[in-house]
Amino acid sequence: MIEQIIGKLKSEIGGQLTSQTELSSGNLDSVFSIVGDVVKSEATKEMLGGNISSLINLFSDKPNDAGANKIQSQMSSGIVGELMGKLGISPEQSNKIVAIALPALLNMIAKKKDGDSNDDSSFLGDLLGNAGSGGIGGMAKGLLGGFLK
Repeated sequence: MIEQIIGKLKSEIGGQLTSQTELSSGNLDSVFSIVGDVVKSEATKEMLGGNISSLINLFSDKPNDAGANKIQSQMSSGIVGELMGKLGISPEQSNKIVAIALPALLNMIAKKKDGDSNDDSSFLGDLLGNAGSGGIGGMAKGLLGGFLK
């Protein structure tokens, strides 16, 4: 599901990113790939760590609690680091990209979640690409299995 949301995000704010951050349109695919990968990675890490209530708060229309703020900060830092390291984008430009893209992505996820009839925990599994694999336990098994290969 995150890949679909990232595709929609790119179509909705891609032009804004290129105009407001002087980002080359040739870098858009890579930028959105990094944004999606970091958000998915950080959310998965928090989910496996049992921080589900803060994730649910982050992916909602409610004001962030301290835990959600921490996760969002980790996501921001991760995206900036990846943009600089993988694409050679300056820190200033990377921060501008994150300031536009991350809140827009979180807002899209909140709208998708609120329109979804599933409970919050199954929404997180669907969002992170692990629907039908046994919920959180299946996700943990799948991730750990990938590390152990």
